[in-house]
Amino acid sequence: MKTDDLIDVLSADLAPAGHLDRRLMLWMIPAALVVLITVGLWLGYREDLMAAMRGPVFWAKAAYTIAMSVGGFWLLDRLGRPGASPRAPLMLLATILILVIGMALYELAVMPMPERMPAVMGDSAQVCAPNIALLSLLAAPFVFWAARAFAPTRPMLAGAAAGLLTGGLATTLYGLHCPEHAAAFVAVWYTIGMAVAVAGGALIGRLAFRW
Repeated sequence: MKTDDLIDVLSADLAPAGHLDRRLMLWMIPAALVVLITVGLWLGYREDLMAAMRGPVFWAKAAYTIAMSVGGFWLLDRLGRPGASPRAPLMLLATILILVIGMALYELAVMPMPERMPAVMGDSAQVCAPNIALLSLLAAPFVFWAARAFAPTRPMLAGAAAGLLTGGLATTLYGLHCPEHAAAFVAVWYTIGMAVAVAGGALIGRLAFRW
């Protein structure tokens, strides 16, 4: 069977775009609730949460993780439609990463040398990425169940996109617990946590998105 014929077969039974996107967004609601409750019961919300939400740092961290989750959603949407190009969401994700890394490098450049390593490590470097990965794992069943309605021709890459979606969601809600504020910390450990979710998603996608 030729590639074009295969794409036509996969597309034939695929639901309309809006229906699939709504299905995925609806299933993200219970995923977010599970992660939110878990953060509260397991890790606890930061004591200064209300004060932190009035400052720019809290929302800057959230903007990064939400943008990554949105990018993962968009990438999954494109990969889940045979013949659709993933170039635009990949470019968006690359731009986000470049901006965050640039901000981190600038912060370190203007910082006195003795303060640089503490800024990168913070007080929770050892637990940050593992916590994010575990929270992402809790959200994964909801997202992957909803995404089974898609028809990706590249299951592992689609799984990685779903992993990024869950990782961004989990990291955003993890921010309700995490008091770290340095851009360097966020650029390193938040990104590693999401990268673990991406890797896990790729492995799950290899099985979950088989036709």
